[in-house]
This record gives sequence, C-alpha cells and structure tokens, in this order.
Amino acid sequence: MSKLAVFGVGAALLLAAAPASAITTFADFSPASNAPNIVYVGADDGSGTLSSIDQLVHFAFLNPDGSVSGTTIDAMMNLTATTGAATVVGGSLALLPISDGTLTFTATAPVTWGGHTGTNLLTVDFSGGFLSAILGGSTASYGSSTPPFTVNFTSDFLDFSSSTARDLALAIDAINPSVGFAFGGSRLNLGTMSGNFGADATSGNPQGVVPEPASWALMFAGFGLVGSVLRSQRRRTAEVTFG
Repeated sequence: MSKLAVFGVGAALLLAAAPASAITTFADFSPASNAPNIVYVGADDGSGTLSSIDQLVHFAFLNPDGSVSGTTIDAMMNLTATTGAATVVGGSLALLPISDGTLTFTATAPVTWGGHTGTNLLTVDFSGGFLSAILGGSTASYGSSTPPFTVNFTSDFLDFSSSTARDLALAIDAINPSVGFAFGGSRLNLGTMSGNFGADATSGNPQGVVPEPASWALMFAGFGLVGSVLRSQRRRTAEVTFG
C-alpha cells in the first residue's frame, strides 16, 4: 500500500522544515466500518480535544514495498490529542496546532511473532504540526514528524531505538457537522480516521506476524484522502471549530 499523502498548508510547512530522510512506511490502519471513530470537542476559538475510545480498526504491518506483511489485525484504537486556537489562512483554511497527543493500537487477542507474544501493536506519542481543514468541508488532515517535531513509537514487535526520523499521517473523513465558524458555544463533531506511520530504521521485521485464530481480520482495504493546499498572503485569527 502506498503511503497516505497529507495535503494542506500545515503539512506543507512541516515538509519544508524537515530535512530529507529515508523514511519507510511500516504500518497503517483503516476504520472497521463507516461509523464515526473519532470525536472532536472544541471551544469557540478552535482549541479542544480529539479523542477515540476503544474503536475497532484494521491494523497492518507493511513490507518495505508497501504490501501488507502477513495479514491485517483487529485492533482497538484509542486517541487523545489537544488542539490549540485556530488560525485561518485565506479566509477558508483552518489550521489547528496540536500541542500533544497519544494514539494506541491494541490487538483484540494476543499476537505471536518471532517468539514474542503481545498486544501492543503500536503506541504513538506526538506533538507539533497542524490539523488542517477547509471551512465548510468534511475532511481534515494531520501530519507530524521527528524532526522537527516529536513522534515516538513503541511496540511489542518493533524496536525503534536506532531510529532518528519518524512520521505519522492521519486523515479524518465524513466530519459531521461540517467544518465551520462558531458563533458561540462549544462544538462537537464526529469523523472517521485512518492513517499510517513511518520510520527510517526499525528492528524486528514484522513479516510473519500472525494473530491468534480468534482474531483473523479482513484483508485491509485501501484508503485515501482528498486534501488541498491553499496559499495566501493574508492570515487572520478567527473563532473556528469543527461545527
């Protein structure tokens, strides 16, 4: 599978700031259904939280060529992330800074590989970068990388201790209500999230990871994100939320 492309000014600024590195996508995930799997709760200015509690997703380790290594795995996704006050670019692109976040994928049944058995498929601690969304739209994207920001991985199956460059890319689709200006009161929005993760060095090839029989997953379906990059010479701060 190809790496998810994160579009938007936030991602463009991130790529401009980060030096070139040989990062390879080693894992990705997709929602198990079309139902919302993420919630945004925010204040008038866009500051708030993104969260997901025990949402079923299909998680896959990837080979260097992007193909699924072994099979997909049923996992419970949990997310908590904090957003700062939004900035609006060109009157239509909302950028919400991410101050900190943690994203975990826990197998629904123990996974055995290479003599190791565990359930922590991947834990991601991250900060920096921007969640970007077009006002009036129903999609958003987020990307962050080390360097220049913070992305750290831990897993029962992969070792990232020798890694110096890591990244993540998340796409949120079917945002409801659509992204918009707030005219008072807090906002609550639902969405469906997918994404992928990369690093320049890992040890513990995920090839051959096999779930216990009770947790065989459906073959991973591809996902994508239709993003857009909006350039503007004028910035202004506004009261913006999802909703």
